[in-house]
Amino acid sequence: MNTEALHRKKNPILLQQQLLESAAKIAGRDGIAALSLNAVAREAGVSKGGLLYHFPSKQALIFALFERLLAIMEDAISGLMHADRITYGRFTRAYLNYLSSLTDTDESRQLMVLSLAMPDEPVLRRCWRDWILNHLQEGDALDNGPTGTLVRYAADGLWLSELTEGKTMSPEHRLALVCSLSAMTFPV
Repeated sequence: MNTEALHRKKNPILLQQQLLESAAKIAGRDGIAALSLNAVAREAGVSKGGLLYHFPSKQALIFALFERLLAIMEDAISGLMHADRITYGRFTRAYLNYLSSLTDTDESRQLMVLSLAMPDEPVLRRCWRDWILNHLQEGDALDNGPTGTLVRYAADGLWLSELTEGKTMSPEHRLALVCSLSAMTFPV
């Protein structure tokens, strides 16, 4: 028996993380349509039965992958919020700063793939809605008002358009846009 297989048997959490990393790699590289249980098992170097022990269906795997990426996003946004000394509009500003700082990385592509899968996956929609509503419940008047919604939707659009269409504006134009949106989140 090889050491890697022995190590996995003793550490199911490590195997589950490896399976999620493999799923994330496939989703980011080839899209959600390529995310089959067989492909993930093959990428992770485990049997399909080993995969099914941790994720009994493709939907369970997609949901776990979404939760993993949402946790990464949550950590980053929480860090930005914690570093921001101005409480007014803090969540919306952190959301804008996080999304506008994402570049063409694996994390960003995986988030895009899963975001585009949301219309067909009710569990993902609920998970995303609950995450947003939790932040809005803790947010302030800006976060919960039209301006906060506008800034977050603009951040979504900027991020998704760059991932799907590529760069369509100069770096100066983009920076001015992000600065204008950010200025909208501060108290008047």
